[in-house]
Amino acid sequence: MTDSFVSYRKEFQEDQQSNKKPIVFLHGTNSNGNSSFGEIKKAFGGDRTVIIPDYAGCGDSELPSGTVTIEHLAEQIAAVIEDSSNIPVDLVGVSLGAVVAAVVAAEYPSLINKLILTAPWVTNNDPRHQLIFNTWLHLELNDKASAMAFGLSHALSTEFLSSLGHETIQRICSQPEEKEIERRIALGLTINIKNYLNKIDKETLIIGLSRDTLIPPYLVREVYKNVKNSAYKEINSGHAVQIEKPTEWIDVIKDFTFSTPMFSH
Repeated sequence: MTDSFVSYRKEFQEDQQSNKKPIVFLHGTNSNGNSSFGEIKKAFGGDRTVIIPDYAGCGDSELPSGTVTIEHLAEQIAAVIEDSSNIPVDLVGVSLGAVVAAVVAAEYPSLINKLILTAPWVTNNDPRHQLIFNTWLHLELNDKASAMAFGLSHALSTEFLSSLGHETIQRICSQPEEKEIERRIALGLTINIKNYLNKIDKETLIIGLSRDTLIPPYLVREVYKNVKNSAYKEINSGHAVQIEKPTEWIDVIKDFTFSTPMFSH
């Protein structure tokens, strides 16, 4: 692996034991830890140590030169977990972050307690997935404003996006992108984690999002079929569930992470 700098945030109550019940959140392609989970972390801060990395060139982190691989990103996250907390941790990933989280659980099992994967996918083979990601990448390389609009149109459900109104939509579209996003979009076209999924032996919750047009539930259920000792749950939300249905998503994560094992798959 080429060395790269990875930033992360670690938050806990002052009167709390420094590494009590750590939970790690991994963001998606065009976001960073704070933009994805800045509000979510408040719901866990009372009784959890919350760790939020910026990986893969997002936020203050770097991407190495050369081809970016999912294994490199998993190695970044493993290094953050080892540096930041008592292990094992509960690991929560969303979208590309869920794909990374799955590889971390497969390759670094000693670091993980429970695993929560929201909107992951197994491979890039699906024709619709190729269409969406190739279009996104083409726009990113040729018309960044349209790429941002395209990404937003798949990040939120139709009704939720419309409810934001013209001014809010324009404000979101005018925000700067995370650096080198095109390399992470391209990574989304090269992913195949089936062999990693078969190695996961941690209690795993896989969450599909009923209104998701970027990673639809049928792709998420393929992940579920390949992870033993897993459960599947669906939330009526678009892709960015932490924005659209944060309370429901938080409740599902809390119920799972504080429950005793009760299922096998």
